Amino acid sequence: MATRHSPLGRAAFTAAEDRLHARQRARRLRYRPRPVAAPQRSFEADSQVLAMLERAFEHHAGDDARIDVKELQKALGLRSEYLARRVLKAFDADGDGAVSKGEFLAGVRALVFGSDRDKLYFAFRVHDHDGDGALGREDVLRMITMSLGESEVVERSTQPPEYLTRVLFSMADTNRDGRISFEELEAVIRKRPELLWRMTRNEAVWIAPNEDLLAWLDDRAARRFARFRRLREEGWRPAVFLALWALANLAIFALAMTRSPAGPAQAPPMQLGRALGKCIDFDGALILVPMMRRLLTRVRATWLGRLVPVDESIAFHKVVGHTLFALAVAHTTAFVWAYAVGHASSPVWGIALTGRGLTGALLLTVFAVMWVSSLAFIRRSSRFELFYFTHLLYAVWLALAIVHAPSFLLWAGVPLLGFAVEQLWRRRRRAPACAVLSARALRSGVTRLEIEKPPGFAYGPADYCFLRLPGVARREWHPFTISSAPERSTLTFHVRSLGNWTGALRRMVERTPDPPGLVAYVDGPYGSPSAPIFDSRFAVLIGAGIGVTPFASVLESIVLRGNAGSERPSRLEKGYFFWLNRDQYSFEWFAALLAQLERMDTRGLLDFHLCMTGARAGVTAMGLELAREILHAAGRSDIITGLRTHTHVGPPDWAGMLGAIAHRHQPERVDVYFCGPPGLAAKLRRVCGSLGMAFHEEKF
Repeated sequence: MATRHSPLGRAAFTAAEDRLHARQRARRLRYRPRPVAAPQRSFEADSQVLAMLERAFEHHAGDDARIDVKELQKALGLRSEYLARRVLKAFDADGDGAVSKGEFLAGVRALVFGSDRDKLYFAFRVHDHDGDGALGREDVLRMITMSLGESEVVERSTQPPEYLTRVLFSMADTNRDGRISFEELEAVIRKRPELLWRMTRNEAVWIAPNEDLLAWLDDRAARRFARFRRLREEGWRPAVFLALWALANLAIFALAMTRSPAGPAQAPPMQLGRALGKCIDFDGALILVPMMRRLLTRVRATWLGRLVPVDESIAFHKVVGHTLFALAVAHTTAFVWAYAVGHASSPVWGIALTGRGLTGALLLTVFAVMWVSSLAFIRRSSRFELFYFTHLLYAVWLALAIVHAPSFLLWAGVPLLGFAVEQLWRRRRRAPACAVLSARALRSGVTRLEIEKPPGFAYGPADYCFLRLPGVARREWHPFTISSAPERSTLTFHVRSLGNWTGALRRMVERTPDPPGLVAYVDGPYGSPSAPIFDSRFAVLIGAGIGVTPFASVLESIVLRGNAGSERPSRLEKGYFFWLNRDQYSFEWFAALLAQLERMDTRGLLDFHLCMTGARAGVTAMGLELAREILHAAGRSDIITGLRTHTHVGPPDWAGMLGAIAHRHQPERVDVYFCGPPGLAAKLRRVCGSLGMAFHEEKF
């Protein structure tokens, strides 16, 4: 924590406050804001926005309809009660120590909808401890130190809070009287209007935690038609593919229901069960195709990759799997119903003890185990191995399906043969044991592995492999993206500890860094949705957390291919890289690589944008953010990462950032490649759809 290491400790804060309170001055403020003019779209005139703000106030205020210091501290997510008191004072117009509904609405209006001067004055009042109309060095030092602590940024020895304070005063204190007036601060901020906008926007996130307010601030018309634009630009392939699959199921079902079998007429439940069985035959054969990874990797590299939604193969596998289970339950129910109607004197459970009834019961039992263990709460937890091993029951299911209905082979024969050939080919192509050259435990539960490259192993940027480490588990294979560029002589992987296997690897490396004798087996490589990056003229790469790994090798390859004389030139003219992390430590995973790329990228092919989403960038951090902006303009390294690239703090404004990139390259298309959590993917997909940008998501 920055506050623990700062020379300005708790005792110093208390003494400074006592001195300042003792010499409270009655000087008039140098700037009195004019009454806030109604913006073009005032929230009084917009009942929707007014309702949003009223809901936010009720959420924060509680039963007494007043927001006190503790409630405001909780609402803003602040650790420091002092900072909460400073913000409350800026809202508290009547000085009664609490914020009423009217004061809340007026304060938010000035903070979000007011003029730049009104917004800046709000931030100025938060920093002006004694209200004398000027910021002294103690005021600024206190706020910078606390802001570092709030964001859990560990100060660098070369850039302590005292140094940041001097930097700010050297730029803002133009008359050199040791104090920053409002006019002096305004002159500095006027050169950086985006900083003020970011601060007030980020504060709005804390004030309206459901983000309704921010959603309203975006272009609502663009959002309304975003879904249709996305369908037109990129989403037509999976939509058409799903529609064809659904129509095929309906056609098979309708044909089976209307077709009259030879022999006596069948009862309706029996006819229904047989029709559902035909759909099961079709989907049971189809479910194998999305898992033929080598086949899909080859398809992606051909013209078919532009027609078939290869990138959605896993999603399609899930859709077919859920549908198949529902069909299996309905199929079983129909035959139990038919048995009950035709054998009224026999117990219903008798159907499960003979012939097809027995194999059908076993099929449903096996399928139920596989289906339950494949649900998200299993896969995304420490019980991932339960999903992994129960999914191996697919071989049992296929064997039982053939015994239960030999006609299943007519549907599944070709996919089964292709799947068997693929599995044999995978086993033949698996590399022999490769030495693990380095294994290191990094911050935030990430383990870095460096493995010798197998002979003849050729891969592309963003490709992934399956790894087996007998020293961790003898039989388990797990997929990981290769984080080193193809031009390198070794393979590197960054493994996030999420399940039992990754956790066991982490514990091993923590006990013994670079464990002797550790070997790895590699199965791959397999292509990814990021493979076409080098066919794009303009691309945006967005990685969230460990989702940066597909882009580590891509970024390095972009720079290496962009150098003069490269044997593998790319079509890419400009790339924009966004990396999001909640804390400062996670940037250490690839800090050395990014620093190297900053030095190597002499042609300016890449723009880096690092975002620390867990940090505060609101009005309480104005002094810190302004000092960081000044240092960045002077070419100094960033206090958070140590890189030349400036780190944005707080949640990114995707509509603004991506919109600026799209506008810069109009009318050319900009491709966006993303790897990260599904929630952020959904938000980015909407933004890209509204901007006409093609969106590609990395999935496993």
